[in-house]
Amino acid sequence: MGVGIDYFQIPWYDEYRRAKVEFRGSKKPGRWREHIPKILEIILSREERNPVVMFERVMLEAEKFWHPAPNPKAEILQKMPVSGPWHHAIVPAVLLACLKNAGYPFTERHVSEAFRRGEMIPEGSCGFMGVCGSAMGLGVALSIILGATPYHGEERSIVLKYTGRALMRLAREGGPRCSKLSSYVTILYAVNVFRRLFNFKLPIPSRRKLRGRCPFWVRNPTCHMEKCMFNPLTLRKTRR
Repeated sequence: MGVGIDYFQIPWYDEYRRAKVEFRGSKKPGRWREHIPKILEIILSREERNPVVMFERVMLEAEKFWHPAPNPKAEILQKMPVSGPWHHAIVPAVLLACLKNAGYPFTERHVSEAFRRGEMIPEGSCGFMGVCGSAMGLGVALSIILGATPYHGEERSIVLKYTGRALMRLAREGGPRCSKLSSYVTILYAVNVFRRLFNFKLPIPSRRKLRGRCPFWVRNPTCHMEKCMFNPLTLRKTRR
């Protein structure tokens, strides 16, 4: 990575963002927003009904056009970072896109709305605000499904309830941030919530196929390694 993760353990948000910009060699924060329109196009073009599979394929497609960071010494940033605020937009959009593809009453407008709302969630919200953007992605999806607004009663309560439960699941994972882990956990929980609340059924990989499936971990400086069920290292551990 070039620096230890303690380099970014700065408890002041503006200073944290300046440190990130300095490390990348960028002129200002938010370079990732250049890629947002293309990522939405990819999601809208996908036909999967399985949100785990769609999520992975969207990320792999985005890696193909992601511009490397200007700092040539930051080898870790010469490819698309494993973690970042774009996940906040991708998770809810993928969930709505899969519901649409499965024949439920949602359109590209719903998917785009989910993406735009997720895009508003700030970088680093997990550590600086106590709300992981991926878990908030479930809240975004539920809000759209229910048609919830700040002026609704029961609908708003449902959104808050299940977003909170998603956050609890992520808190139990421990460790520093990993946007891929947070996304996997949130998506899997969302599928259960959709079935329970609306009888919306989406396919997901079997537990055996979920274990060790993450293709992104080798470039992640904050990977949870064997502690994460999605890391392939857990497969080696099982074989012993």
